[in-house]
Parts: sequence; C-alpha cells; structure tokens
Amino acid sequence: MLADIDLTYKGLIDTGSAGTVISSDRAEFIGIIPEENDVIYRISGVGGSEFVFSKVIDSIRIGSSEAKDFHTEVGAMNYGFDLDGIIGLDLLMHMKATIHLDKLTIDFSC
Repeated sequence: MLADIDLTYKGLIDTGSAGTVISSDRAEFIGIIPEENDVIYRISGVGGSEFVFSKVIDSIRIGSSEAKDFHTEVGAMNYGFDLDGIIGLDLLMHMKATIHLDKLTIDFSC
C-alpha cells in the first residue's frame, strides 16, 4: 500500500552539509526503518560523527518544488536540540534553490 504523507518538518538548512539527513525518529514515524540489507556507515561534520543508513525517498516536496526518488540518510541526530533533519546541499542543488541572504528567503525552481 502506498500513501502520501504530508508533515511539518523542523529542518536545518545547511549548505555545509553535503547530504540530506532525516532523524531516525521522524523516519520511523513515516514508516522508514532499517532493513536487513541496509548498509550502516559513519558520516562526519562540524557537530561530530554518527552512524546512518541510506534510503531512497519516493518524493520530497518543499512548497511547490519536488525531488523524486531522492537518496537521503537516516540517523539518530542527537545534537542536543529538537530537529527532524538537515536539508543538505544535495537537495538544495537538486531543487535549484536560490538563497536570498538579504531577505532570509529561499526560492526553489525545480
């Protein structure tokens, strides 16, 4: 059975993060769980390192822009504050995001 799930996502936009990461709690809430053949690997950044697994998400929409069959990582994201995920450079570039620092806005043209 397939279903569309709309949810509010408290994410950090991080142009310094190469990849997009979803918290394991949020992923489990929408039915994304580790499976037997998933490879677990370590990613590192300014905040430290953590173990993640990779999944292909059927569709990610931000506003009217959409990324289909998008590879993302799923990890614990225990950073000391409430966060559902990190929107990394991979998704920003895929959606052709333009960041307007003077207005603190982002436009997506995908």
